[in-house]
Amino acid sequence: MTEQDLRRLTIEPLEAHRQPAGAEALVNKALIVYANPQHRTFRTSLLDYGIDVDAYPVEYAWDFGDGTTLVTDDPGAPYPAFDVTHTYADELTAHVTMTTTWKGKYRVDDDPDREWRDIPGTAFTTTTFEPFDVVELRSRLVS
Repeated sequence: MTEQDLRRLTIEPLEAHRQPAGAEALVNKALIVYANPQHRTFRTSLLDYGIDVDAYPVEYAWDFGDGTTLVTDDPGAPYPAFDVTHTYADELTAHVTMTTTWKGKYRVDDDPDREWRDIPGTAFTTTTFEPFDVVELRSRLVS
């Protein structure tokens, strides 16, 4: 099984989240992002041999839509964890994406040991968040 074979599989992108959720986030406050790092399994055939494939995420590339990117092997976690965060400096409409790098392994039915073998290379998927506004809250004194 080759990198091309891995890339031909339809790997479903990971589900990703941000906190706070909703239509807005705040300037100068950490935005928490995280993904659910689930394996994807496939049953396929190659040259008339039945094959099991396990694709698993190994890297997460976050693009926060303001020119800032972050690459990590950590999928992050929800609050109260602050594993993967970004702080916006200016107001804008943010378009956040997460590109996941996948590696894989396979085993062939006719292998008497049913040994898992690494697939050389990687595949990629992209998860796109719904756009949201980054706003600044200002206080003012009134008499």
